[in-house]
Amino acid sequence: MTILSIGKTTYDIIIPVDGYPVENTKTIVTEKIEGSGGVACNVAYLIGKWNNESYFAGIVGYDDFGSTIRKELEAEHVNTSFMEINYENKTTTTFVVNNKQNTSRTQLMIEPQIYHLKRYDYDISPHVIYSDGFEYSATMAAINKFKTVPVVLGAGLGYGDTKEILSLAKYAKYVIFSKEFAEQLTKMTVDPTNASSLLNLYKALKERFHDNEIVVTLGANGALYSANNNVEYMPTIPVKEVDKTAAGDIFDGAFVYALGKGYDIEKCVRIANIAAGLSTAKMGGKDSIPLLSDVIQYYESKFGPLEPVVAQNVAEQNTASADTAGNGAVPTPMQGTENSATNANPSSSNQAQ
Repeated sequence: MTILSIGKTTYDIIIPVDGYPVENTKTIVTEKIEGSGGVACNVAYLIGKWNNESYFAGIVGYDDFGSTIRKELEAEHVNTSFMEINYENKTTTTFVVNNKQNTSRTQLMIEPQIYHLKRYDYDISPHVIYSDGFEYSATMAAINKFKTVPVVLGAGLGYGDTKEILSLAKYAKYVIFSKEFAEQLTKMTVDPTNASSLLNLYKALKERFHDNEIVVTLGANGALYSANNNVEYMPTIPVKEVDKTAAGDIFDGAFVYALGKGYDIEKCVRIANIAAGLSTAKMGGKDSIPLLSDVIQYYESKFGPLEPVVAQNVAEQNTASADTAGNGAVPTPMQGTENSATNANPSSSNQAQ
């Protein structure tokens, strides 16, 4: 399985503190966690760590941080031949202040100038393309070259331009919305513990993006998706949350992995849910990506054997199903199942995307 991930790179410096610092005071810390970051970068890292062929297309600055990002990706066997260096600027840097008392995160992104990829020569045959919406032209080049390959678009706040993300959504088969981005688009404020609120949000998205398979991540309250024309709610797994940094990136990466393996939408969301949940039990971004064996072990302990899929190429599967993907129907809620949006009672447990 070959996955092409396209998008943002940052160098993350995570600083755990015992209580958020008071303004105009000095706080002494004893540790920091640093390394490569960015949604698509973390997706590529996860795919490589989970022993699949991973390619990353992104850009870094001309500095030690950029060199470190490349080395860390290559250490997990990620092919970086599509990465570029901007020799006039430094790598985007993100400082994350992590309050250990309540796991809140405050981020400061240092990005003096936004710069993008200039070359889009993809000489590979990917099974799935992932984009975080930041590299619009590079993503469109891949979409135009690999017309039958399914595209997964991560739609979250803080990276891609909203207009460009909406434009890319026209070509993506799967769109993974963060709760915050979904609220911004629909102009709705969602109560994750209220089934009607969740259902109304999903319907509003589906009416606008009726040709897409939609997933909405709800932070500590799990995820929404649809299967067989029914809106489904999947609660998070119970873990003791330590740090939710990159949990959303890990959700996207695990979803892409499962999709590439040929699993249906429910299994893709469940595998992603488990991976993201397990990640919050450990401090760090990419360092919190769980082992694939741990994800499978958790899955099988709760839901039975995760049977391998013996089917045609996932790109062919998606081409065959294209006629049914765009029927414009608004999913209706399932009745009488534990995952039903009509029966949803999201817990306040500890996964965040």
